[in-house]
Amino acid sequence: MRLYAEQVKLLYANLPLGVAAGLLNALILAFVQRSVISPAVLAVWLGAIVVLSASRFAQAQAYRRAAPAPHEVGRWGFWYTVGAGLSGAIWGSAGVLLFPADLAHQTFVIFVLAGMTAGGVVVFSAHIWTAYVFFMPTLLPLTVRLFVEGHDTHLAMGAMSMLFFLLMVVTARRMYETTLTSLKLRFENTDLVAYLEKEKEATENLNRELVKEINARARIDEGLRESEGRVRAVVDNVLDGIITVNEDGTLESMNPAAERLFGYARDEAIGRHFKMLMPEAEREEYNDYLGAHLNVGDGKMIGFGLEVTGQRSDGTIFPMELGVSRMQIGRRQLFIGMVRDITQRKEVEHMKNQFIAAVSHELRTPLTSMQGSLSLLAEGVGGDLPERGQSLLTIARNNVERLVRLVNDILDVNDIQSGRIRLHLRPVDLTALVERAVDANRAQAAERGVRLALRNGPGAARVQADGERLLRVLQHLLSNAVKFSPARGAVEIEVRRVDAAIRVSVTDRGPGIPEEFRERIFQAFSKAPSDNAPSQDGAGLGLGLARAVVELHGGRIGYTSEPGAGTHFFFELPQWQDKPVPVSAGR
Repeated sequence: MRLYAEQVKLLYANLPLGVAAGLLNALILAFVQRSVISPAVLAVWLGAIVVLSASRFAQAQAYRRAAPAPHEVGRWGFWYTVGAGLSGAIWGSAGVLLFPADLAHQTFVIFVLAGMTAGGVVVFSAHIWTAYVFFMPTLLPLTVRLFVEGHDTHLAMGAMSMLFFLLMVVTARRMYETTLTSLKLRFENTDLVAYLEKEKEATENLNRELVKEINARARIDEGLRESEGRVRAVVDNVLDGIITVNEDGTLESMNPAAERLFGYARDEAIGRHFKMLMPEAEREEYNDYLGAHLNVGDGKMIGFGLEVTGQRSDGTIFPMELGVSRMQIGRRQLFIGMVRDITQRKEVEHMKNQFIAAVSHELRTPLTSMQGSLSLLAEGVGGDLPERGQSLLTIARNNVERLVRLVNDILDVNDIQSGRIRLHLRPVDLTALVERAVDANRAQAAERGVRLALRNGPGAARVQADGERLLRVLQHLLSNAVKFSPARGAVEIEVRRVDAAIRVSVTDRGPGIPEEFRERIFQAFSKAPSDNAPSQDGAGLGLGLARAVVELHGGRIGYTSEPGAGTHFFFELPQWQDKPVPVSAGR
């Protein structure tokens, strides 16, 4: 019941945005089809959308005010699914009622319905049956209509619609399973935190009792023995393995958790070198590790959160997290190691990577098909299009390309986080690269009535870099500056030398960055609110990617901003010389 309540909560959290997006798409579709569909039909269909959208929005507000308990969410989930089914039915009717005779408007209807279905994959990912209830009435009427038309083109599009339907079902199922797994893990983590808090309180109570008993006893030796017993009880019952090693690398103690972790009984392990707990191929490396730490002159933690490889008594290899501290007992030095099996965490990370790879494939496949279809239309395969049709086709192609860029950005974020990104470094003229980026963004700036002003730079400014990666950094910065600039404003771009580095700066005269947003400006999916840039414009990945790429080049990125006066972004890279400064080509 708790899991289902959380699923319903996620559905209602996504409802206002989904309703708004659906209403906007309905208005766009009605506007485009107004010349080829009866006004009465359009009015009835659009009126149904508006009425349903208003009722679903009111339903979302009612759910938020009610804040139902887990045992009360059943009817909320039922009515949500009913609303999703009605929404799908109304959108599905567009495939019949708003399906005109000319191919261009037919294609636009197909495009809108495909987009609504793809959006439903995300909106309904928390509950698979709700997704099915929305998908089927949305796409099946269109598919039937295409087959009924009987022409080869329509038959092919009908087959593609069926394939797209199946792909959306598979994608929704995978996202649902991932969401379900995430929710279960979250509940398990919550329970684990509560358990640990309880254990922490018990341990603190135990420590207080130890202090009271030690102070109460007259004989120090008896108090020390009791204290040692209590500490031993804690060590023997903690979940992490604890071992102690002397200066020679010999194991001197091992708690029960470490025995279970490595599969050795205490008597088998004590007195042997700790290398027995490591894979044979890596044992010399661990010798060097211990020798290096012997030169550290304090007793603080000298290695924590290190991900290393362990080996059990039966020879199996497993990933573990290692923390090492050193303590001085008289003239002896001992190393205390805390070890934790992180196999499950690695499996979760692997599942995340598989999920991102699957999503990218499932999104790229229909996007590639859509790109190809739109390109064929642009080349005249479906016949000559009127000027209005060409304009709509251009809008559609631009939005598909935007989606492709978004998928690529998400994959780049994942590659950076997992350390798989690689840079192809070579000497690059940064001034020429900036000019190229400015030229590529002039059209976007012109559409918003913004002028791009490139100041005269220092001539050739060469850096050791991956040119294509840096070009994307520049495009993100320029796109943001244009987006937040007022109409008839200007964006200034400058390249100059700063000591031994080359600095590129982009300055706009927009509203500036809100104070409360600045701490998370470089976080993924973070977007600053602005009247000049609607919140839905962009995914909020650009600045995070820009910072990661600049830092991988050995540079730094930053900004200054003043409310109402604009924002100044800049990044600096080491200037290229005959012997270039080494930079990281990957994490």
